[in-house]
Amino acid sequence: MVGVWSKLRTMTHCKVIINGCMDFSLDQLLSPSPDGAFSELRDQAGRLAPEWDYVLSALRNLAPDDLKGFLAYISENIQNRGSIYNAYSEDGSTEPWESLSVIPYVISAQEWDFIELAVAQRAAVINDTLRDIYGAQQLIRRGLVPPSLIFGQRGFLWPCINTLDAHENHLHMYAVDIARDENGQWRVLKDRTQGPLGAGYALQNRQIMSTALPALFNQLRVHPQTDYFRALRHTLLSSMSVEDGNVVTVLLSPGPKHPAYFEHVFLARQMGVPITESLDLTVRNDLLYLKTLRGLQRVHVVLRRLEDSECDPMELYGSDYPGIPGLLQAIRKGNVTVCNALGSGVLESAGMLEFLPGICQHLRGEPLLMDSIRSWWCGDEANLDYARKHFDSLMFKSSFSSMRASPQYVPDVNQAQREALLQRLQTSPRSLVAHEVMPLARIPEIDFESQQLQMRRFTMRVFATLTSDGSYQVMPGGVVRVEDKSNTPVLSSRNRQINKDLWVCRVGRPAVPTVVTIPPDRARVRSVPDAFEAKPLTLEQLLAAHTTTPARIGENLFWMGRYGIRAELSVLLLRTITRNLTERVTEKETLITLLYKLGTHLHVLPVPSAQAIGADDTYDINFIRHQLGASLTPSSLNGALANNVNYLHQCAFNIREKLSLDVWWVVNYMPAYLGSAELDLTVVQQRMQELFASCSILSGFTHEQMTRDEGWSFLLLGRLIEKLGRMSDTLGFFLKQSEHDKTIMLESLLEIAYSIVTYRARYHREEEMLAVLYLLVFDRSNPYSLRYLCQSLLDNSAAFNVQEAQSRQILQKALGDLDAVDLARFAVGTPAAGQIYQQLGSVCADISYALSIFANSISHQYFLVTETITSDTGLETANKEFL
Repeated sequence: MVGVWSKLRTMTHCKVIINGCMDFSLDQLLSPSPDGAFSELRDQAGRLAPEWDYVLSALRNLAPDDLKGFLAYISENIQNRGSIYNAYSEDGSTEPWESLSVIPYVISAQEWDFIELAVAQRAAVINDTLRDIYGAQQLIRRGLVPPSLIFGQRGFLWPCINTLDAHENHLHMYAVDIARDENGQWRVLKDRTQGPLGAGYALQNRQIMSTALPALFNQLRVHPQTDYFRALRHTLLSSMSVEDGNVVTVLLSPGPKHPAYFEHVFLARQMGVPITESLDLTVRNDLLYLKTLRGLQRVHVVLRRLEDSECDPMELYGSDYPGIPGLLQAIRKGNVTVCNALGSGVLESAGMLEFLPGICQHLRGEPLLMDSIRSWWCGDEANLDYARKHFDSLMFKSSFSSMRASPQYVPDVNQAQREALLQRLQTSPRSLVAHEVMPLARIPEIDFESQQLQMRRFTMRVFATLTSDGSYQVMPGGVVRVEDKSNTPVLSSRNRQINKDLWVCRVGRPAVPTVVTIPPDRARVRSVPDAFEAKPLTLEQLLAAHTTTPARIGENLFWMGRYGIRAELSVLLLRTITRNLTERVTEKETLITLLYKLGTHLHVLPVPSAQAIGADDTYDINFIRHQLGASLTPSSLNGALANNVNYLHQCAFNIREKLSLDVWWVVNYMPAYLGSAELDLTVVQQRMQELFASCSILSGFTHEQMTRDEGWSFLLLGRLIEKLGRMSDTLGFFLKQSEHDKTIMLESLLEIAYSIVTYRARYHREEEMLAVLYLLVFDRSNPYSLRYLCQSLLDNSAAFNVQEAQSRQILQKALGDLDAVDLARFAVGTPAAGQIYQQLGSVCADISYALSIFANSISHQYFLVTETITSDTGLETANKEFL
């Protein structure tokens, strides 16, 4: 146990930024940048801005030990929250989302007011544009948007034309990347309309930084972010009208392999909605259903994190992608709302930046409040001519959002890339957009090497959500991304390695004057007379409420329980064999052979060749030693320890969101104890001890931390099935041995069955046959006795209403047969003892047979169900066929 937790404590996902006290020169920080970039520290008079004065004063007053503690606190919080980018990759690699800086970015409330107005306006314009290009297409007809820019990219989904209701809003979430130019004016770098990433990280950063610097946080009177997430939840719940008001919302994620899966889980938990994958959902009669353990549950709203093309393989780019067949038809029928609407990714095109000002003026009769970075879509002849003349100073991006090509800054590319770019500009100009490269504004950040503050370039991501009245609410905060160190003036994913929490402060300087006059009266995007209001739960609803568990989650929990017990009991057996082998004396060779035979009977160890079997039927010790050394390596045996550990890890990987971070780390590290080649027995013993400790932690998690919901019931059921199955198979093998062999196996049998301590504490004597049999078969208080496990399985399975009845009848008969055994007649070596051995052996065989039937019935009824059921839990009465 100590070894496991010592490894956990050394795992970290937050880079250490500095190891000493804060040291900086204010004059140097306030000095003008060589490239003329705007400094966030200076006010209009060139002095230190008030809000930054608060921040720098707080940092300057930190003693070295205080700063180290502050950094450790941030690191521990990020580690505990699991906010790691690509955290659940199959190769086990973990990378931080980005390092969280110790210095927040602060901005005055006055200046934020302009950003809020501009972002809300821009979101409304893009929402109207989205509605138009999939509907009337007036913008294209009037020449405000080039047809080839829209229709020429894969991101435009032709099947979605006329699918979006012209009277509804379809951009429910929006994010925009912005930056300051050399004049201090905010410019838009990129619109994010498909599945904006980062809102969850913004909330996480705020939760960490507000508790790390509480005095400064309160002193600056920072605006909270909670209203944004409350508005987002209300938006989702009001996206569809349901008679009983019970709108079912799910978050659709690509799954644990997605790099941003942490945020999907975090956002789902904050919103209080289940996280699902494509296989968890199905369309029946143009209605969308969630496959739950209780049947098919109607879904009304989907908050998607899948890309457009991955949502419906029937209509969107064939069957090469995952997705939900029939989803688009369900949307056409108005039976489900997808947020954001399918097809919204087309507006992430870099080519759209140039045309949004004209679109805004046409649709809303007002200028766009925040300009975009200057860009030239090369499909226009005049723009193409400009791009050619100024080629050496521009950055080029793909016009089409579906293309994953990285931006190319001409001064940074090599000769081959330069020639390829010129060739593309010649043959396919409409696929390229040229951008200016402006000097980005600077903010203070700590330098690793010099341990001093330096001014670094940054960009900011701001988030907005549609509200129930049709307007957009902007989160008072966001994610500020800062360059680490780079010689290029272009920020990319390779050199943006630090992120800051964004604090909107009521203490601050006046806003920098903008070149655009804000109109005094701005019409709302769309007025909804009956705004959604969440009604309080009634007592009936409160009592009927339950956690919705998708069938995929239930199945993985079920098998996680089974593989966990298989691994745990296999470790016990192998550890017992190894201990006897290392303590080997002549009289123990028979015991070692018997234990190895038990391992082959349970498919944990391979059957020996004829050369490894001696004349007295004992196995060659060197062969056994070799097999134990290889017991942690991959094997073709179904019951091999390495296979069960890997299967356990895969199940946990698939349901990462259901596990606490501590448990996930334990499971995630278990494959590291395995090996690819034969190991020394000393190393094998150490690693098995670590595996056993990990299994014990999982057992504690099952019984102490998990909520007693449907998922827990399936996890517990899987564990009970494996415990009972392993116990019946082990006892069945034991009862077939000779009287002499039974006697020498007694102590090891108690060890394998977790009962050695109980036996010695209760009987205070050497192992005796009758006492061992009673403890392992009949004792109602021993949680590993055959009778206790059989009764527990019957009790727990009663709630599952398994339609197949044969297995329960066999198990009930087995209990009756155990009660009929007369232990008073038992005496070692007598015919009565032999008769009792036969009776118990028959019971063990019956239990093993019943378990195989029962496990298949559970899988058939709950994971691959074909029956039609009637539910009294508020779920739809529908065919539950999942395939």
